[in-house]
Amino acid sequence: MIRSILNNSKLLLTTIIIGFLILVISCSKVIDVDLPDSDPMLVVEGVIKKGQKPIVLLSLSSGYFDPININFWENYLSGAKVEVSVDEVTYNLVETYPSMLEPAQLEYISELFKIPQYILPFIPIPVYTISRRIPESKQLRGVEGKTYDLHVLYNEYETFGSTTMHPVIPIEQSSFFFTEDSQTDSLGKINIIYTDPDTLGNAYRWASRRINKFANWHELAGQVKDPFYIYPLGSVWDDLIVNGQTFDFPLLRYFTDTDTLDLDEIGLWKTGDTVLVKLETIDRNAYETLLSFETSLSAQGNPFSPPSNLISHLDSALGWWIASSESVDTVVCQP
Repeated sequence: MIRSILNNSKLLLTTIIIGFLILVISCSKVIDVDLPDSDPMLVVEGVIKKGQKPIVLLSLSSGYFDPININFWENYLSGAKVEVSVDEVTYNLVETYPSMLEPAQLEYISELFKIPQYILPFIPIPVYTISRRIPESKQLRGVEGKTYDLHVLYNEYETFGSTTMHPVIPIEQSSFFFTEDSQTDSLGKINIIYTDPDTLGNAYRWASRRINKFANWHELAGQVKDPFYIYPLGSVWDDLIVNGQTFDFPLLRYFTDTDTLDLDEIGLWKTGDTVLVKLETIDRNAYETLLSFETSLSAQGNPFSPPSNLISHLDSALGWWIASSESVDTVVCQP
């Protein structure tokens, strides 16, 4: 009797399972999402810094599923017409390569691509800038208070942009210190103090770079901790709240590829480190563009993040055209 009941129970359970599987299989549906192709757009990466010549790199946008060319320099465009105008004078930018750039320009390209400066001269990246053959008296270099208009023409692609170079806002004070609730004497925080002008419209971006080397016992012994400046997500802000005030701004340490992740160190700096801190002054357009770029970048891989669109103040193009001035200070992390 019991065996009969057990057999009937097994039969019933088996029938239920088979029925459930048939139901699931029959209700499944293959969804084929047909993503529409988008026309390529011109992408501009252009800057002009105080005291330096302008630098412009050009490329075309690609589809999400398009193959990636590992020779990244082949994605950059050659043969474009690039002009920058200021004070009703127009300057033609010539196409050149990293090997022909000035040291400050080479440093910028190195930071942009995270490639050591000694390697860059061997990579044929088309770069547009002012010719070195022009006498210094006729060179175009970034000057505070000036507005620079950009014009780019490449085949059927054309764009215009404008940027204003705001004055340098100096770092008045920088300090390393331990918090009152600190549980260790080897980790602390860095703050900088600056004063925002009393006119709305100023914006800022910060970066840091540890220039001391790893200790002899470290697997990267002898190497500089940060070979490049680190621009963290959330590196830009404006003066909407702090307009005209002296502001105490905390600089959080962000982990890099050379760091070993230790949760106790998040946001904190190690004693013994020597840190370059940079405060860049940018205009409102640059702030909006970089903020949208960082927002989009931070949302990658997060299915719950809201959709975001990149803001570009270039006509019919993506990217940026930014004038910036900067203040740099050195912080020695010692109590």
